[in-house]
Order: sequence, then C-alpha cells, then structure tokens
Amino acid sequence: MTNEKLMVGICEQFDDGAQPHFQRLMERYNIEFIKFKSSLDIVKSLLGGEIDLAGISGLSAFNLGFSAESNISGLEITTYLPRRDPTLVIVGKNNLDHLPRKGKIFANSELIRRQLKRFRSDLKLSSKLDLKLENSTGENLIEKLEELYDGNILDGYVLERSEWNEFGKKGRRHTLGMQIENNDSRQRFIPPPLRGFSLLISRVGFPHSIFEELNDAQSMTSFRIESKLFLELDKDELLGINASIRRISTIAKSLNQEGGMISEILDEKLLNLDNNSIKPIQMVEVMIETLDENGQITYSLEKKYIPSDDEYRILTICIEEWGKIMELKNKS
Repeated sequence: MTNEKLMVGICEQFDDGAQPHFQRLMERYNIEFIKFKSSLDIVKSLLGGEIDLAGISGLSAFNLGFSAESNISGLEITTYLPRRDPTLVIVGKNNLDHLPRKGKIFANSELIRRQLKRFRSDLKLSSKLDLKLENSTGENLIEKLEELYDGNILDGYVLERSEWNEFGKKGRRHTLGMQIENNDSRQRFIPPPLRGFSLLISRVGFPHSIFEELNDAQSMTSFRIESKLFLELDKDELLGINASIRRISTIAKSLNQEGGMISEILDEKLLNLDNNSIKPIQMVEVMIETLDENGQITYSLEKKYIPSDDEYRILTICIEEWGKIMELKNKS
C-alpha cells in the first residue's frame, strides 16, 4: 500500500452503482475521490495526469472503448472489484406470480418487457415514454414511479438492482433471478450485459500491486466474456447476456433437477479429465438470450466450461452458433 495520497475520479451522476462500491471497499486506502460530470471527463483528466485513477462502472468503461480485446491508448484496467449482483428487481407488494390479472408494470427496457410477457402474457407493460417520464432519471424517476404505485396507477415497477440500491427508499422488492431451479412457474430473467462491474483504470505503468487485495479474478473473467460477446454481437440492446463463475456442485445440482443430456455431458467431461490434473471446483457459465416481440419465443444459448478450457475457441464457437440461431429466427 502506498503512503502517497492517490486521486481517484468518479462520476457525479449515477454510474450503475459503482461510486458507493468504490467508497466502501477503498476507505482504508490513502485516496481522495474527485467527482466529474461524466466518465469521459474522468478519462480526459486521467490522460492529462490530473488524477491517478478512474473509478467507473463496467458499462461506462465499455462505452468508452474498454473490452476484452481493447483499451484506450495509454490506459488499462488496473483492478476489477468483486462484481455486484447484476439481477433485476420488481418493486411492489406482490411478486410476479401473485400480481393481479392484467397487472400494470413499468419496465423501461424492451428486453425486460419481453421477458415479462414470456412469464405473464396478461400484464400491461409501460415504458418511460408511455408514462411521459422521458426526462426523469435516477432518484427523480423512482420518486415518480413510487407516486404512480401509491396512486394504484402501477402495480409494480422493474429496476436494475443497482438503481434500487442507490435510490430505492421503501416498499418490498422481489428478485427476478437467472436460475430456473425445479419450479415450473419460475422464469429466467437474464439481465442486460455488463451490469454490476466496478473498474479502476490507470495510465499504463501504474503499479497493479497497490490494489492487489481488491482485484477479483472472477469479476475480470466475467467482464472479459460479456464485453467480448456484446461487442461481437453488435451491441444488440435486445440481448440478455451473463457470464458467471459457479461451483460445479451447484451447477450439477441444477442440471440434475432439470435432467437430460446436458447433465450427462457434464458428468462425462469431469470423468474424462486427466487423472494427473487438479480437479476443478468451479465452472464458467455463459448465458445469452433474446425473445420475439410478443415474448412467446425465446432464443437462447448456454455454454459451461472449466477455467482451463480454451476460452477463445469456446467463445468463437458460441458466437458462430448464435449467428446460426439468428438465421433461423429471421427465417421464421
């Protein structure tokens, strides 16, 4: 740990919940947070030598040009903080199963609205445009949604978990999770990509060892995969993408509940590992999905592999297979 105070730039405005994450995990370090109007202003200041580090979300970093295979010239990602939960929440008294028939729900993302239609085709779904909230963001948006909920104009509203954590003040919330488990009524809600990441970016040459204790290898892997897939798949806003590292025992339990060939393939792969190799305890799980306009047809792809597998080859195959799925979708 350095004794010299480091200047870290963060955004004034909401940045996928990254700012409080930095402030909480870095409080024991000798640093000072400097607020900027935008992530672009932070990066300009970093390139100009005015600050030592940029603390921004993975989504902001991606939009600036950082991904699995690219950086801004002269800069690099120094530290990946442990990933925050990227799942969605629905705010309201009832979860999706117990909403009234033709319940009125706000969800600003078209992807999420389609996922909701898949679960309950009777729901009446609204966007910011429908509710004349186009100019509302952050805390102001949630206050207005809460007013609509209190006035029975809405039966609930869907937020990204980072939004709820930063601005939510009251009311019950229910997770829209990614694991189906052994429950016929359960539906998957794969979130939009690159949520939940908090990244420290530095000029090339900055000593990575300073924040070595904060760096999370699983977060780095997930960001690398999601950024590569999102970029290769043309930044399609109708894609749900999630990459996570899960214990093999947890994955096997889920697959055994679902049954079928995938579970058998996993068992065979683990048995065929080199006897001299250390048996892995974790697997990388990649999920991609999109839906038709009515939410009645789901197009999805999943890959599971152990960390020692050839990730580049696996993701290349994944992209090729997704392309074939989209060809079939366009023909239907």
